[in-house]
Formats: sequence, C-alpha cells, structure tokens
Amino acid sequence: MICSAISLRKYVGVALGSALLLLAVVAVLNVVIDPFAMYRLIEIQGVNNYKPAIFNRIRLLKAFEIRRLKPAAIILGTSRSHVALRPTHETWADLGGQVYNLAFDGATTKEMYAYLLHAQAVSPLKRVVLGLDTYHPTRAPAMTRPDFDPLLLNDPNSAWPWVRFITADLRLLTSYETLHASMQTVRLQADSEPSWLAPNGQRLGDIFFHNAGEDFMTIGPRGYFEEIDKFEIEGKLQWRKASAKQSEPALPVSPEETSLGYIKRIVEFCRANRIDLRIFLTPAHAHQLEISAAGGERSWIEGAKRDLVRLLAEDAARLPGAAPIPLWDFSGYSTVTTESLPAIGSRKEMTYYWDSSHFKEIVGDYILDQIFGFINPSRPVPNDFGIRLTPDTIESALAEDRAAQARYRAIHPDDIKQIDTFIAQTE
Repeated sequence: MICSAISLRKYVGVALGSALLLLAVVAVLNVVIDPFAMYRLIEIQGVNNYKPAIFNRIRLLKAFEIRRLKPAAIILGTSRSHVALRPTHETWADLGGQVYNLAFDGATTKEMYAYLLHAQAVSPLKRVVLGLDTYHPTRAPAMTRPDFDPLLLNDPNSAWPWVRFITADLRLLTSYETLHASMQTVRLQADSEPSWLAPNGQRLGDIFFHNAGEDFMTIGPRGYFEEIDKFEIEGKLQWRKASAKQSEPALPVSPEETSLGYIKRIVEFCRANRIDLRIFLTPAHAHQLEISAAGGERSWIEGAKRDLVRLLAEDAARLPGAAPIPLWDFSGYSTVTTESLPAIGSRKEMTYYWDSSHFKEIVGDYILDQIFGFINPSRPVPNDFGIRLTPDTIESALAEDRAAQARYRAIHPDDIKQIDTFIAQTE
C-alpha cells in the first residue's frame, strides 16, 4: 500500500513536471516567434519577420506597443481615426515623435478609457486627441468588444502592476491560440505583403485600401463606397429589428456606465493628470448622415451633441479659471463631407474619402490643423469644415447643419434616390 502511494506520487510528480516542461517549451517558442509582436526581441527574415496574426488582433498588439514605446501623446478613436490621423503631423513636432495612434476598429468609449489609463500608467501623457463618432456621446450602456482583454492593460491605481502583466503574459504565451498563430507565422512567411500598420500605430490607407485583394481595388472606389453604404444600412436595420423584438424593457443603467459616462471619465482623468485633451466628432460622408436621418436618428444625434457640450461646460464650471476642453464638430454637412462620388464604373478615387465611413489622411490633417490652430499655407482648410461647439454656438450650429442638409438634398437628388433604393432593397 505504501509502495503504491509512493508510486502514485512519483507518477503525479513526473506528469506535472512533464506538463510544466511542455508549457515552458511552448512559452519559449511563442516568445521567439512572437506572432502578436508582444516583445519584438528576435525578428528573423523568413522566420518571423512577417506577423500576419497582428492584423486581426490590433487591440492586443497596441496594448504591448504602448508598453514598449511609452508615448508622450496618444490618439484615441475608431477605425476612422486609425486610418486618417497622422502621429507625424506637424503639430506634434514638440513631442519629438513620441506620439502613438491608439485608435482601433469599433473602439467603444469604455475601451478608450481603459487604454488611456494603460498608457498613463506606462508613462505619463502630455497630450490626448479623442475622436468620437456621433453614436459615442449617448446614454446607451457602455460595452466592450469580444477581443478586448482588460488583463493586458495596466491601471495607474494598481498596487501590483507587474503581477497583472506576468499573469496576463503567461496566459497568452502558453495558450493554444498563440501556439497556432506561431505556426501560422512561420508557414506564411513566403506570403508576406506590405504592412498597412505603421510603427506609430496608424493604419496606412494608401497601402491598406490599395492591396490587390481588397474590395476597394477589385470593384473600384465607387463600387466599394456603395458596398459600405449597404453594410451600414443592413447593420442599422438589424439593430432596429433586434430592438423591436426585445420583449422586456432594458434594465436602467447608471450614468457612469453609459457611453457618455465613459467620456466623462476620460475628461475627468485628463483634468486630474494635467493632460492636454482635445475632442472632435468624426466626419463621415453625407451618405452616412442621410442613412442615419432615414432611420430617424437625426434628433438623438443632435441630443448627443448637446449632452457632450453640457458635459464639458459642467467640467469647466467645476474648475474656476480653467480653460474649457475644446470640442470640434466635423460631422456635419460641409465641402468635405458632401464630396461628389465618382461616376458609376469609374476607377477614379475620391479626394477626401475611401468610403462613406472612412476619410483620408488629408482630412485627418485638416482636423489636426483646426483643433490645434495650426496653419499650413499649402494645405488650407475649407472654411466650412469644422466648428467649435460651446453652449453659445451649439444651437446655431445645429440649425445651420439642418439648412446645409436641405441644400445637399436639393443638389444631390440622385444620391438620395440611391440611398432610398438601397434601404428598400434591404428591408
């Protein structure tokens, strides 16, 4: 009996040791291949230099890039800011290149807040640019996307940040997902393509959209623009149908846990840490504005803008003598957002847009020029692009935008007809 117990313990010990050895081997392999660019310790041409896995794990990649680069300024936002806002813009010159585009696809305000805290915990920030889409400043419940992993992010209030890092890193390094990605990384080295992700975090539109396999190239700029219109319509229609089917009323959400509530947290955090915060509303093309209007969203978008203006006014009122945090609105009808589409069948690109949602780098430059008061004589910003929203300007700005919408509809009846046709085909 005693011998059996000893044998069992020995067997368990051997099995445990073998399992730990196997995990160690897997972890070392994953560190060397580094498929998600977590550490960038060893990069060998033809072995692990090309890392295709990162393009589907941008949230993960950027969490580690912040650790590695320790930027002095960051850009927060969705894919619109990810594509169009340059960390190399002239207005960042005083920071010596220590700027990182921390925007990513579908970013929510709750995620933006978490990444802001992460960046501040790694290295104190001097400046933050926050790009919000018009659906962000609402009282909808705050959420995170499936690939958001809070364990990868530091918190300036954490007493033991290194414990959090070690446990999160080990979980990744010993996971099957990472091992599979490592094997794929080695296997796909011969299939490498030009990287659309710059070292400073920006998605390079000229590379991303011009990739031979992208719809932008296969069906052309006009066709791709229409595909994004249809995608937007389908997404809004599915959301409305899901909301209509909801049998029970949604549970009340505390103001702090709404999307607007997390914007308030960002504002308060930047105030408390003396971070220069600039906020802007992104400029989708007028087609997106018309799709929203057709869905009855115009009134709540206007309400969201009023709420955001009120939030910033209340913030300034709490701090006598403090300058209000600037809020710029580029989301309305303007020379930029009403750009005409290429003719049907044309391969000509638009000046300002890749599609109805994503604007080009020149528009991102206009935005940064405006919000920082930077003037480049060779790049004059259109006079009607961008307005500073304050309690004194909000109502006149909304009224002018309604008038601009009426003018757009009168000048572009074919565009309105096309959008109506897409909506009818989807319903």
